[in-house]
Formats: sequence, C-alpha cells, structure tokens
Amino acid sequence: MTDFQLINRGRGATLLLTALLLAACAEVSPTLTPTAALSGPTLEPSPTFIPNAPVDAPAALIYEGQNNPTAAALAPGAAMPPLVVSQSAFGGAGQTVEITAEDGTLLFGDLYVNTTVLAPGVLLLAEERSAWGDFPALLHTNGLTVLVMQVRPAAALADFRVMLQALINGVADPARIGVVGAGRGADVALLGCSADLLCDAAALLSPSNDPALLEAVPRFNPRPLFLTASQEDTEAFSAIQAIQARATGEVLFQPFERAGSGAALLQNRPDLGSLIAAWLQMKLV
Repeated sequence: MTDFQLINRGRGATLLLTALLLAACAEVSPTLTPTAALSGPTLEPSPTFIPNAPVDAPAALIYEGQNNPTAAALAPGAAMPPLVVSQSAFGGAGQTVEITAEDGTLLFGDLYVNTTVLAPGVLLLAEERSAWGDFPALLHTNGLTVLVMQVRPAAALADFRVMLQALINGVADPARIGVVGAGRGADVALLGCSADLLCDAAALLSPSNDPALLEAVPRFNPRPLFLTASQEDTEAFSAIQAIQARATGEVLFQPFERAGSGAALLQNRPDLGSLIAAWLQMKLV
C-alpha cells in the first residue's frame, strides 16, 4: 500500500470519528445552568389582622384606649395612673379609683386631684379608707392632690410601691410627695418610704412598736417626720419616742392625752388635721 493510500485511509477514519461525535451530541440534551433572577418587593399591603374584633365593630371602638398619651409615655412595666371608676362615696371632690396591684388584684381608693397645676401629692394609708373623715378634703382645699388607700396586710409593701407610682404618673408632682399613715398604715408608710426616695416627707399617727420600724429610720433619714400619738396608747407613744431618738432629719413631735389611736386622733383632736396640712404645705409646696 502506497503512502498516498495510507493518508487517505487516515483521513477517512478521522471523518468517521467526527461524524460519530456529532451524532452523539445531537442525541444528548445539554444540562441547563440555573441563573439568579432579580425581583422587587410587592406593592400590595399585608392584610390587617385585629384579634377578637367583631367584623362590624367601628374602628374608633376597636382601638379605644390604646393611644392614651399618659400610658404611651410610661416605661415598660410602669404602674398606670389611677383609673376613675365613679364619684367617691364620701362626696366632695373625691373620685373612686382603682389601681392594679402587682399580683393583679384591683385596689380601690379615693382620689382628690388639684387640676389647676401639677400639685404636690399625698398618699393616705389606713386600714379603712373611711377612717380619715374629711381630712382628705381638707388637704385638697390646701392645694394638695390626695390618694386615699387602705392597707392589705398580706402585700402591704408591694401595694405601697404601686400606689406611689400610680400617684406620680400624670396625677401629682413626683418631686413633691408626702405619705401619711395611721395605725398599721403608719408602719407601712415608714417602711415603704425608707425604701423609696420618692417620699419627701412622712407623717405617722400611732405606729406600732415593731422593731423593723427602728431599723427603717436610718434608711429614711434625713427626710422630715411628723410623729403623733396619745399617751394612753402606750405602745404607739413609746414607738414615736424611739423613732424620734433615731431620726437625724427635722421631726415635729406632737403628743396628745386621751385622744384615741390612729386616724381617730383626727376626729378627737380636730386641730391635728390643720396642723398636719400646714406641715405638709411647708415641706412639699
């Protein structure tokens, strides 16, 4: 076989191989390579969902109370201002209010608000709201905002914190707060104020001789104290003497004879109410 024949045979083999490869490519589909696609956000708004709202409820009612400026300005977890329920059963300018305690219990009280200015606030604590007689109205006429609450023994100090916070949230001037306690309320007033610097002054009517009160006095110092009891109430009288001895701030010590105990001092000695009102004005206004 000549060289020319060998070359031709080699060319024929190459052409045959090329043809076979082309045929194979025609039978197999090429693999598609995915490419990234750009997309923009949709302009269609999300559906509005209002839980537990009736279908035909007016919008104004659905959202009522959710945009209260005072509530919106409070820090998370802060106590809400006292919620007015009705006119106070004791008459005058007072309104019955409710405050939610830390354990969820509704606490009822009476609120006397000075609406002309952000007035100093006074918290009155006793075992019964009615025990104060017309003393809250007297403080109110002297330019003070007054919150009257009763003591719950099982949660006295926790309730005290909530009451104090409720008083200052949009109701009274937080820089000028006084607390007046009678009987068991006097104990709570001193113990609560010793742990809370919101209290600027405290008046105690017939406190007990609980040793915890004497331990609380150094924490309350040097803020001013008003102390009063009747001498025949030996436990309370010895208590105010011991408290006075430990106080480093200004103390007004007012003893009485045959004047009763606790808030009854105000009924048996009408001049006491005016004296406390004048003292509070001096310390808070």
